[in-house]
Amino acid sequence: MRVGVNYPWCDYGWDFGPGPPAWRGGWTTPRWSSEIDGHLRHFQSLGISVVRWFVLADGLSYGVGAAAPVPDRAVKGGWRFDPSPLDGEFLQHFEALLERFSAASAANRPAIQLLPVLIDFHFCKPGIRPVTMPDRLNPHTRVEDPDWVKQGRLQALTDAVRREQFLDHVLDPLLCVSRRHVQAIHAWELINEPDWVTKTWHPHPFARPPVPEVAMRAFIAAGARRVRVAGFKPTIGFASVGTLRKAGIDLEINQVHHYPGGARTLDCRAFDPGCPSVLGEFATAADDVWPDLTLDDQQVLHRLRLARAQGCPLAMPWSFLGRDRHTDWSNDVERDIATFTLEEQAEDQ
Repeated sequence: MRVGVNYPWCDYGWDFGPGPPAWRGGWTTPRWSSEIDGHLRHFQSLGISVVRWFVLADGLSYGVGAAAPVPDRAVKGGWRFDPSPLDGEFLQHFEALLERFSAASAANRPAIQLLPVLIDFHFCKPGIRPVTMPDRLNPHTRVEDPDWVKQGRLQALTDAVRREQFLDHVLDPLLCVSRRHVQAIHAWELINEPDWVTKTWHPHPFARPPVPEVAMRAFIAAGARRVRVAGFKPTIGFASVGTLRKAGIDLEINQVHHYPGGARTLDCRAFDPGCPSVLGEFATAADDVWPDLTLDDQQVLHRLRLARAQGCPLAMPWSFLGRDRHTDWSNDVERDIATFTLEEQAEDQ
């Protein structure tokens, strides 16, 4: 079993393309550009071979200024969004990242690949204007800057015409860049955890997710076709194996996330027992208890061994740079990963 890692971003939503000047400060390139070479070498030293990274995330750097989402009560979801061509700077930054992955794998060093995630489910939630600027009429007062909007891009999935425009303007150019660096790409993920925004897929029966199931299926099907045509394998990061089963979406790489909270056992066999799903996310924090392990065996090493016992081909702990309740990245976690990958190497010899 291979071990990957959820990077999963340096700056959520603006790792690529333009970033709010007030946030970027004096940086003219993304913050990751000064750190990624060292991080990749570190991952390789641990035996990590796949890095999962959110590209558009909530959409902040896609659709800026006149192209940003606009509040509109007449539109379902409350925000109107017309997909525009991807900023050239965005593509330059993405290609620069792939070049760094290719360089990291050169000269007989261990291969390491990128698993890009096109959008996060937050992309589909109501818009938020996180950037403020001085009020023209009252310089001592700050008002929302309409040029920068997080989320608010629901129509890129729910409107059939806009969906095709979005895939034309964004996914296709990113796939074109990817084809120039084929060996650096592990697969292409279309959306992270669509369960949370899709009707009938949401785990809570009284939730009111904004995306009709038929629209999400259309987005996944259309995106997966384009990924295949470009020569890559498509995947979707489902929040649970239960949703993957309910959706019945069987791709070349099926992927589940596992945050059991002491209630659910690990099950990587969504469809064919002979083709287990990838474990796209699982907590490094020991207090997210796996009930199929004893309380003394909640470390990452034991979780990796359990995934391997189920035939899982790839497991990616959450997360290297994250700051959340599921993340507890530490020296102990890194020792667990290195121990496991050494076990795998010994088994292969």
